[in-house]
Amino acid sequence: MPYLFFFLFPLLLFAEVEMITRTQVLMGTYVSIALEAEQNAQITHAFEHIKQIEASLSNYDSDASLSKLNATHRIDHDPLLAEALSLSVVYYNQTNGYFDVTIGSISKELYHFGEDKTFSPSKEALKAAHLDIHGIHINPQSISTEANISIDLGGMGKGYGADKVAAYLKEQNISKGIIALSGDVRCLHRCEIDLQSPYSEQTFATIQSKHPNLSVSTSGTYRRFATTKAEHHLINPKTARQGCEFVSVSLFTTANNSQIDAYATAISVMPRDKALSFLKDMQGIAYVLVDKKGKILYGNTKDLIEIRWLDYKENASKESKSVRAETNETIAKSFIHPDTSHPKEIIK
Repeated sequence: MPYLFFFLFPLLLFAEVEMITRTQVLMGTYVSIALEAEQNAQITHAFEHIKQIEASLSNYDSDASLSKLNATHRIDHDPLLAEALSLSVVYYNQTNGYFDVTIGSISKELYHFGEDKTFSPSKEALKAAHLDIHGIHINPQSISTEANISIDLGGMGKGYGADKVAAYLKEQNISKGIIALSGDVRCLHRCEIDLQSPYSEQTFATIQSKHPNLSVSTSGTYRRFATTKAEHHLINPKTARQGCEFVSVSLFTTANNSQIDAYATAISVMPRDKALSFLKDMQGIAYVLVDKKGKILYGNTKDLIEIRWLDYKENASKESKSVRAETNETIAKSFIHPDTSHPKEIIK
């Protein structure tokens, strides 16, 4: 049975307002920002914020703060990196260790995800990899890690970038627009998002937000992998093995992309029962999951989103009677952002 996968298609709901969308390659992916045409200067400044975040959090740029930290294990204090790492410790605790940025000791040092050539590490090498969130030390003067630790912020960095741009636009009193960093999207206004299979152009569900400032994060096992497709980039830090219960995880909440970016990463590698229990307790986070057998599971939608299931050969795990809310506003599709194996391929 073929699996279902997700693409994100935000549908912009505006009342006859001319919008412009600009896209740049940043943070190893496509970054798109759509605002009203008269706010083009703010889009430029928003991209500058993303570039600053990339200069702090990137693993690909040898001049970036995180790259230097992984190489030398001690750098001068970088406020953006320090904040991202501090949040990562919080998310580690909230997910009972299933979100662990020291996974870089496996994802970067052994598999070499994001580089021109990836590898298939031995079981012995995976077992010997050292992960320890407590090996990160932050103080007002410096950031340091233990010598055998490597950090990978790919599981929350794009969400963090979306949050920072949203905060900047709020300071500019901008309340209509969309920020998209690959699968991490922030709708400043009420919006719609289509879920589509990557193997066809068929959309199987439409998500409509009930409130402004909807944050969306999607994570899947079908994008990045090493020498075989089984060696995808979502690795359980507790076992050093790839997560296998869900092929796609999409989360929805209000105004916190970095959190659900981290949560989506964690849920992708959790055992099934732990993932569903975790989500059941998170009433402020709606979810749509596709498991390894192609079954769709969803929940916590009542206060956040409405789902309209479309005609598709795979059905949801329970009926949904949601319908699209009435609107007189125009609708246009935008932000189709496939991810890729590594940033250099995006540039090509």
